Amino acid sequence: ACRAHGVSFVARGAGTGLSGGAVACHGGIVIECARMNRVLRVDPENRIAVVQPGVVNADLSKAVAKYGLFYAPDPSSQQSCTLGGNVAENSGGPHTLKYGTTTNHVLALELVLADGELVRLGNPAGLANGLDLVGVVVDRERHAIVMGDVRGLLAV
Repeated sequence: ACRAHGVSFVARGAGTGLSGGAVACHGGIVIECARMNRVLRVDPENRIAVVQPGVVNADLSKAVAKYGLFYAPDPSSQQSCTLGGNVAENSGGPHTLKYGTTTNHVLALELVLADGELVRLGNPAGLANGLDLVGVVVDRERHAIVMGDVRGLLAV
């Protein structure tokens, strides 16, 4: 609908970022993703979680703690920031000195582009072949995309 009417949009997680990534351009709209907040699947053996973009960073770590796992990127806003926002901003924090930033923990993404097309990037198993399109998307502020599912790698 946005494209048909020439309206730009930006997806918003929790809005905790300081770079203005959740601010729409003049005349644009903000698409709120906070209600897409489910941890869809956890595979503790392979240290993989599939989540929706509105999952709060600290909530993912709580959900996988029973397996001795946690989500390593831990920005100071981890109690309220979302994984979708983490992906959009390539969030980090103290743990990233050892484990890396968000881009090091995202294996695959499901995106809805500005024209409504659903695109799946990356490899669910984390096996790279060819150009790392997930890495191209992570940390690209103001994308005209809305995230569906995020498949991420958990730390021990």
